[in-house]
Amino acid sequence: MDSFSISFTLGKGNAPHGGNIRHNNRDYFAGNVQKYNTSLNVEYRRQDIEDAFHELFDGALKEYNDKQTRKDRIIDDYYEHMRNSKRESPFYEAIIQFGNVEDTPCGSDRGEIAKQMLDEYMNDFQKRNPNLFVFNAVLHMDEASPHIHIDFIPYYTQGRNNGLQKGVSMKAALIEQGFIPKGTKNNQLVLWEASERKAMEKILHNHNYVRAEKQDFHRHMTVEEYKYKMAEAPMCEALRKQHFISPESITEENIRKLKMAAENSEERIAKLEKEKSSPHKSFFYSDPDKQAFIQSRMDAANIPYVETENGFDAQECYVEKIRQWEKEFRSSSISFRDKLMNDIDRLLMQCTDVKDLYQKFQADGYTIKFGKYISVRPPKAERFIRLKSLGEEYNERALQNRIQNSIKFERELNEKINSAKANNHPTYKTLSTMHFYTVTFKKGLLPCHKKYKQQPFSWTNDAELDKLLLLNKKINEGATIQSMKEDFAKSEAQLKEKNEAVNEARNKVQRLSKGQEAFEVLFAGKESDIITKEQAELYHKRYPNINATNYYKAIELADEAKHEYDEIKNEVKSLEKEIRELSGAISIAEQVRAGTYVQELVSKENIHRNADNLPNGVFQL
Repeated sequence: MDSFSISFTLGKGNAPHGGNIRHNNRDYFAGNVQKYNTSLNVEYRRQDIEDAFHELFDGALKEYNDKQTRKDRIIDDYYEHMRNSKRESPFYEAIIQFGNVEDTPCGSDRGEIAKQMLDEYMNDFQKRNPNLFVFNAVLHMDEASPHIHIDFIPYYTQGRNNGLQKGVSMKAALIEQGFIPKGTKNNQLVLWEASERKAMEKILHNHNYVRAEKQDFHRHMTVEEYKYKMAEAPMCEALRKQHFISPESITEENIRKLKMAAENSEERIAKLEKEKSSPHKSFFYSDPDKQAFIQSRMDAANIPYVETENGFDAQECYVEKIRQWEKEFRSSSISFRDKLMNDIDRLLMQCTDVKDLYQKFQADGYTIKFGKYISVRPPKAERFIRLKSLGEEYNERALQNRIQNSIKFERELNEKINSAKANNHPTYKTLSTMHFYTVTFKKGLLPCHKKYKQQPFSWTNDAELDKLLLLNKKINEGATIQSMKEDFAKSEAQLKEKNEAVNEARNKVQRLSKGQEAFEVLFAGKESDIITKEQAELYHKRYPNINATNYYKAIELADEAKHEYDEIKNEVKSLEKEIRELSGAISIAEQVRAGTYVQELVSKENIHRNADNLPNGVFQL
């Protein structure tokens, strides 16, 4: 009977390469996508994840927030709350596949059969998993082999003493679905994945196919090892045929060589044994050029690997080599389009109109072609680039508007300076520093430092100017260097209290975790290195109401304690951020008062520019 292998891969959405919904929905195309086949893809569901969170949790969130008496425990946006959580992922992604690239490529007869089976799997996924809310699912037929990406939000509905009555938790969701953990080796996740693979096997059987096991990785020798083995073979054969050792061969030099050969052989045997038993590790790269670079190095070194959906798998014994090659990789230099956009952002601040910008282009070596669309060719480039092709912020009308906005910003800044000077307002010094900064930048002495990386550079998207604007706002609100120092001291005191609260919460987690461990030993058969069965039974005597059917609620209490612990840690991080911001504002305020803020920026930039002109990026004093 013919067979198909099956593949079920699960990843956390907030982990690197755990889920890429934009790639799944073809909002952008990776290099492995065959665009002419994209129309063959099947889109089962496409919902924005934030809308899905509102649909699932708005009721529970309102109920939770209404009960809170402390403002710091109110959750404004549950999706953002979960997205920033280190304890749980806001969503998970499963990748499902029948067959593989070699035996079930897209466009083949087996590929079409795999598509039918994947469709059947998807149609029943939500029915089997009522606690896994699918918000995005798509079947890809435009890559090497058919496969489905299923993105879902796992949630619990059974009430909790603390926290939301309905919220995100993969563990609780699977337990509600009946996957009760039976020890660490058979936890709820292992049981659920096994159940999903059985569902895949059932589909195979319905189509009169059986499951094929994937091929194991095979050990391949490097060129050096092959040469060594070929040289070693005749020597071993000669030794087998030799029945005696001649007196001439018993010399100190020969004995030394034999000892060295024996030691080398032992080392090679140990190395090969280690490689043979080494487990496999998955490697993922968001940059396709980096992945291609690493794989070319592995090919050259005869290191075996298997390509996967988002990268490749290789044995763990090669990790050190792969990490070294990763450090050697250098991304390609900036493209002509990116350089053009950067130059436009920089030069615009020096212009009074678009014609002035074109003149500065020509002075920098650009060639300009006027016509229905303005095109420019950067120095050393072969082709012209239409300005409108760079995006809506770079067509001629938008450029003129950006210039006018910059001029308007500078005019309003001058008006504020004159008003502050006339009224002897404390913001005068900061506003004057901002003006000096814009003048210095327009002379080409400072680089573009964007606050928002995806937006064009402007006075309102300048990271350095933004620091001065925030300082000016504080001064307008009545802040002084002395008051900011006092706020800094208060925040430090609050941080000390919060750190003590963190320690208390940590101790609570440790106590409840011990109880969790005890109940898992008693009722789930867990093998523990922390607590013996006798100790677990003594612990159980304190809580006789807990039994085999409700013990997981005690586990939930431990989870809630961990959640509270994480919340307090987040408060600590928030305070630490506030202290850093205050420290930065105080430092900038003192530089502004001394009149050295812009000069220090120019000095730092000169050091960087001089360093770029010296070999290996090292500057000499």
